Amino acid sequence: MSIQNFYYTVTSTRSFLIQMVFTLNAIYYVTQADLNALQLVLIGTIMEVSVLLFEMPTGLYADHFGRKRSLALGTLIIGFSHILEGSTPEFWAIAIASAMWGIGWTFISGAEQAWIADEVEGKELETVFLKGAQFSSFGRFTAILASVGIASIWTVQIAILFAGAMLVILAIWAYIKLPETKFIKVTREKGVSGVTHMINTIQTGVSQIRGNTVLVSIAMVTLFWGLASEGFDRLYGAHFIKDYNMSVGESIYWFGTFYAIAFLLNIVVLRLVEKYVNGRYAEVLLIMNTILIATMFVFAWTGHFWLAVVMYWITSTLRNVNYPLMSIITNERLASKGRATTLSMFGQLDAFGQIAGGPLVGLLALYTSISGGITASAFLILPVLYFLWRMKSRMSVS
Repeated sequence: MSIQNFYYTVTSTRSFLIQMVFTLNAIYYVTQADLNALQLVLIGTIMEVSVLLFEMPTGLYADHFGRKRSLALGTLIIGFSHILEGSTPEFWAIAIASAMWGIGWTFISGAEQAWIADEVEGKELETVFLKGAQFSSFGRFTAILASVGIASIWTVQIAILFAGAMLVILAIWAYIKLPETKFIKVTREKGVSGVTHMINTIQTGVSQIRGNTVLVSIAMVTLFWGLASEGFDRLYGAHFIKDYNMSVGESIYWFGTFYAIAFLLNIVVLRLVEKYVNGRYAEVLLIMNTILIATMFVFAWTGHFWLAVVMYWITSTLRNVNYPLMSIITNERLASKGRATTLSMFGQLDAFGQIAGGPLVGLLALYTSISGGITASAFLILPVLYFLWRMKSRMSVS
């Protein structure tokens, strides 16, 4: 199996299994765990706080002990987190599982990109990341069908436990089978303490970013995407249910349809980007995020259900395309040594943005309306356009 196929297999399988849980856990939290609104919000906050706290240490772990080991460990932790939440429908267990999920994801986030970028020696990253995103979207699409099927035949709880157990198996397989031949270990100099070594590694990453106009712009884009994303993720479902008077039964089937169509559209758009972009990543991101602001605004304020559905699909598709394109731009500009740590810095910015932006948009929605909160999320993307324009100008010069 080629190194690219190893990457596609791991990412798409993990996306499939995690989406199985994400399709059903909202139902599980309400119907079986009986969580109230505050507890539902706290679960998301706990997850993002754990991401913020652990992004840097886990990035350092990946750069010191190996990216393969890090992503396998992260997948293992996420698997156990779903086994915990699925076996114990209580708030305390789900809260711990959410913290575990966040920690597990930090072991994966920078390490996986660093691993594949090193293994292909920075060549054809556009194809690798875009195809990987397409396979992951297809995995998420099929997961919706699988999770509904398992939950219908057995229970929601069984589906979550099954996904958790399969993630554990995937982690073991990844640790045994994934090749890692190009890893350059960040070693500690003799006589240098662990704390000093950690600080030096972080300073190296910061200097890489600070000395590169494009990487500084990426950092700011990542921050504002984080500020905008959490509010939208928390409010779009409430907008459909409350503003269009969906019943609980209807929402289950509608939301499954929303996810399924969004993932299929994502595959199509990624394929078009792969075929026609030809390196103009910043330009495409600038156009897409301009459209994204408009679709979020229309989604928030239209009174027509089907127009809102179409705007949601476009918004979801564009947001999912943002990240693989930004991954290409970022990884093309990072040195191999310390790559995972530097990528984790971007992950921290995203987590910080989500922690700050979620409550801010939520409070605005509470005191105005859900539509007002979604509009605020759209406005938080406006600064992104400036930094993408700055990236485009810089990249066209170089």
